[in-house]
Parts: sequence; C-alpha cells; structure tokens
Amino acid sequence: MNTSNKLTQLVIDVEELLAALSNEHSPEVKELRDQVEDAIASAKHAIATQGKSATARLAHYAGSVDDYITQYPRLAFATGALIGSVIGYVAGLTSSKE
Repeated sequence: MNTSNKLTQLVIDVEELLAALSNEHSPEVKELRDQVEDAIASAKHAIATQGKSATARLAHYAGSVDDYITQYPRLAFATGALIGSVIGYVAGLTSSKE
C-alpha cells in the first residue's frame, strides 16, 4: 500500500471516529474535533494537490521531449544511440568484473 493510500485510509478512519464521537458535547471534545477536521481538510487538499502537480510536471516533461524529438529528429536519434551505448558499456564493465 503506497503512502497516498495509507493517508487516505487514515483520513477515513479518523472520520469514522469523529462520527462515533458525535454525541459528545464537552468543550474539550468539540475543540479536538475542530482541530482534527481542520487537519483532515488540510490532508485532503495536500493529497489532491500532490496528484495534480505530479501529473502536470510529467505532462510538461513529456511535451518537452516530444518537441525536442519533433524539431530535431536526427539529434534525438543520435542522443538515444549515445545513451544506449553508454548504458551498454557500463553494463559490460560491471558484468565483466564479476
């Protein structure tokens, strides 16, 4: 289970606990309930923002790579070949030492 799922499950559990304490009306419980509800709202906002910002960054990088490949196809091919060669060379060095 990843961190986002764990945090979502924690929020669900805390909301269930708050629902179970709904019949308590002491000032301490009310203050605690308000603080927890604020923390839940903040956590939900953070989860939503994290997903959107990661998706936006990935889309931006994918668009940049696409523009690069479209504008300079020969250079993109040469760059890919160079990176592949370096990876193959490094893999060959590490496997020959074993």
